[in-house]
Amino acid sequence: MSAIRAAGASVRLFASLLTARAVFGAWYLASSLGRWTIPWYYPLARTWRWSSEPEGFAMDWYGRTGLALLAAAFAAGGMWLASGRPVVSRWLARPAAVLAIAHAGAMVLVVDYLYFGWVMMHQTPAPLPLPSPPGG
Repeated sequence: MSAIRAAGASVRLFASLLTARAVFGAWYLASSLGRWTIPWYYPLARTWRWSSEPEGFAMDWYGRTGLALLAAAFAAGGMWLASGRPVVSRWLARPAAVLAIAHAGAMVLVVDYLYFGWVMMHQTPAPLPLPSPPGG
């Protein structure tokens, strides 16, 4: 009986991690495409601001990644709790169900790579003016 429980727990954990991966990629992509309000880091001023567009030299990677990790953690927790229910547990017992979650995560990953690769290859760099030296 304990071997069955161990296998059940490992399937629950695997499904939770796969769900977290899919949600991370989907949230990251949706927040970029939708221009959602996220925390932007302004390294020259060493400050953070919530906005959908930066006001000057700013980085969105830290805020966007942090929020995507938070969404993934909640999704993993939700899947872990849901997979403890008999209906979901029976569904996850089928290898096709776990493969479906894995395929969804892989598809999100491919779409993310294609989208962000396209964006990076087709943006025009705009150099920022150099800051004035201190005291002058």
